[in-house]
Amino acid sequence: ALALQSLGRLNEAVSQYRDAIRLKRDYVDAYNNLASALLQTGAPTEAIATYERALALTGNSPDAHYNLANALLEKNRPQEAAEHFKVALQSIPDSAGAANNLGVALASQNRPQDAVAAFRAAVAAEPDSAVAHRNLADALATAGQVDEAVAEYGRAMALAPNDPTATYNLGAVLLEAQRIPEAVTALRAAVALAPQSVDAHNNLGIALGSSGDLHGAIAQFRQALSLDASSAEAQRNLQMAESALAAPQGGRP
Repeated sequence: ALALQSLGRLNEAVSQYRDAIRLKRDYVDAYNNLASALLQTGAPTEAIATYERALALTGNSPDAHYNLANALLEKNRPQEAAEHFKVALQSIPDSAGAANNLGVALASQNRPQDAVAAFRAAVAAEPDSAVAHRNLADALATAGQVDEAVAEYGRAMALAPNDPTATYNLGAVLLEAQRIPEAVTALRAAVALAPQSVDAHNNLGIALGSSGDLHGAIAQFRQALSLDASSAEAQRNLQMAESALAAPQGGRP
């Protein structure tokens, strides 16, 4: 089953794991591996039940709690996932993965301050994790701590300079905070990293329009629409920018 799973032959792997369990009903590794394969095949509900069986067999294994929590998170059951991540962290407090995923579960429950604490723990456990820094920045921004968020985005970008997500998120936060020159710079960088991103072009257009560069804004909105002609937001923003440009005094969208 392990060999088949490593080759991507998941249905065959599932069948072999089931055979292993039939031969040994308390085979914890087989339950865990079966659940992993089930997740890969897009069967999270069955994977959760399988992880729960592994947890019942192991008593209070932190790995079993962690695996079950990840499956629950994938199934969009963040409150339950958070509880299992917390139990896992009692035994493995330095696990960056468990702390980061706890933060994701808390953030999805609209608990930004709790998420910040979890992501700080993840960053402490793995200071070179660009994802943990970016997630911390997102949570800080949601909590209204913009300056700290900007600093964390900077750390994430330094660790993963070719990943557009942190750069785009930084630009979006700066735009919302009306820090327009900084937003323009960040969003230009995001567009350079992800030229096919409709959102990046659209937000760069908004930032340019807010800075008074209507021609630049119109070019970005048109680029967004060339990528996705159905984008209602880009269509609306383009119309506003063109109307402002045509107005006698000029204006901003």
